[in-house]
Amino acid sequence: MPAYHPLMAKRWWGLVIAAAITVALVSLASNVTSESQLSAEANTLLAVRSTFSKLVNSGAVWAGLPILSGWLVRRPLHAFAAGIVAGLLALVVHYGVGQLFGMFDETVWAANRMWFAFALVMGGPLGLVGVVARGGGPSGLLARLVVPAGAMLEPFFRGMFSVPTTLPWPERVASGTAGVVLVAAGIVGAAVMTRQRRQRLGPRTRS
Repeated sequence: MPAYHPLMAKRWWGLVIAAAITVALVSLASNVTSESQLSAEANTLLAVRSTFSKLVNSGAVWAGLPILSGWLVRRPLHAFAAGIVAGLLALVVHYGVGQLFGMFDETVWAANRMWFAFALVMGGPLGLVGVVARGGGPSGLLARLVVPAGAMLEPFFRGMFSVPTTLPWPERVASGTAGVVLVAAGIVGAAVMTRQRRQRLGPRTRS
């Protein structure tokens, strides 16, 4: 592990903040709906936007944020704090900017308090997962597989492939498409992580 340096620590924390703000704003932007979409005059566009929204608002992305933050700051205590800070900052920016632009009213904070509680409770442990993911061995591989596994399981947990037929077709298409993308991304991610692990072990096995 490279020697710790205060300037590098500032850079890593800057990346954590940038990642949190990016997730918050992209997630918020994906929820912007035009009048034509609301009036069913642009159903194809609605399906595309809804698909993108389900992806960027997925648990894999939001849980992946504190993991990425822990991976960036490297040190366990910093990673624990970074996981919490990233989650809370992303939520504050998401709902704060949304309220500023009239997308949410003042009740949004109380209505979503469970997500703030989740960030406080799970942000730290997820940040530590990011630190472990930097390491080698079985533990490092398992940590790197957390997000891909979550992406594969999420569509089934959320019933994305079993949307009621009473819902409009853009919602059904968006749900199924997002589910397929998440599963495919999880499979590809897991395959890449496993292959990298085998490539690292290859030279050692032959030596």
